[in-house]
Amino acid sequence: MGNINSSGDDSDLKVVHRMTVIKRIIHWTLFLSIINQIITGMYIAYPFLIFGKTPTQADSPISGVLNSGETYQAFIMTWMREFHFIGAVLIDVSFFAWVYLAFFSTKEPLYKSFLPFGNKINEMYKMIKHYFTLKNKPKTGKYQDPLNAIIFTFFHLLLLLQMATGFQMYVASFTGTSAVGAWWPAMLHICTDWTLWVFGGLTGVTLTHLFITWLIIIFIFYHIYIEVWRSIVWKEGDILIPFGGYKYSRDNLKEDDAD
Repeated sequence: MGNINSSGDDSDLKVVHRMTVIKRIIHWTLFLSIINQIITGMYIAYPFLIFGKTPTQADSPISGVLNSGETYQAFIMTWMREFHFIGAVLIDVSFFAWVYLAFFSTKEPLYKSFLPFGNKINEMYKMIKHYFTLKNKPKTGKYQDPLNAIIFTFFHLLLLLQMATGFQMYVASFTGTSAVGAWWPAMLHICTDWTLWVFGGLTGVTLTHLFITWLIIIFIFYHIYIEVWRSIVWKEGDILIPFGGYKYSRDNLKEDDAD
């Protein structure tokens, strides 16, 4: 697209395409699923609210028991675990879709940004320096800057470890074969039993899972803050990317770099 017809400092703005439809779907699926996981996971870790006519913790004044409702509502933990599992499956699918696009996307193969080779380290250093000094802003046109790409790669590695620890806790509760067949728990054991050795047993796996949850919460706040900050300071509309896929850029892009 050509230059935006505007006066003043906005006369050099160009509209650039930064996120395809499928990447936006992955982004919002991950976001909503992670919020679901945080809410349901916190409840599973600390079941502060129990509904039903015969609650098991009715004698506890701080348990949050509500002695009302139908008996089936006493199974709120079952529903929380169900929603937690559904969210985990959605995250798994989104994660592997992201991995595929990171290497094989025709629009923007992300690995070109996060691999620390060539001038990528220098670009990452320039971005960090700019955040602290607010001077010499690096180009952030059509492609994701290396610092952002590496941070997102680290975030997805956290998700991978979170999936492994989560499914290890899930399969540990199996007393026999699954309703879908013996292959399901067998596959989970093959893929996740290594976490028992690395973290020293199921307790260590559980604590690691909770710790990663807090790291993910910190990342969410960082991500929202930095995108709002970039939108305010750079005035290039970075916060609009996950909604419409486009942003503005003041960089001197080649014509074929601007969609």
